[in-house]
Amino acid sequence: MIWKTNSHLFTATVCQHTGRTCPAVQRMAEKLSQAMMASKPITSGDFEIEGSSVLKHCPMECPAKFTASHDRIRIFCGVTPEAETEGLNRFADALFDPDPNPLTLTQFERPCAIAEAVPVTVRQPSEHHAAI
Repeated sequence: MIWKTNSHLFTATVCQHTGRTCPAVQRMAEKLSQAMMASKPITSGDFEIEGSSVLKHCPMECPAKFTASHDRIRIFCGVTPEAETEGLNRFADALFDPDPNPLTLTQFERPCAIAEAVPVTVRQPSEHHAAI
């Protein structure tokens, strides 16, 4: 699923449990994007937050791990807080990045769904979704 607000372009994969896009991860992505926009005037360009949560409104109450910066927000559903971010990001790059690096066979926790938000000023929609 792809949607846009005034500040961000969002992309979310289909949940492997429900077969639909998860409304809980959609809301979390939008709230994180609002928080990052609100923090922009008082933080440096390299400001980043990372954490984990449980998606209470998800039918599976999936754990979710997130990383958020002014350049990109990603939420990985169905992974533990200890999941390796590097492997998750390589997997997400293979799905979302129009110029991805090849995904090598490495072991990492596979998310049941992923959501990404990028500021509309970073990439234009036609560039961002050329590979999707």
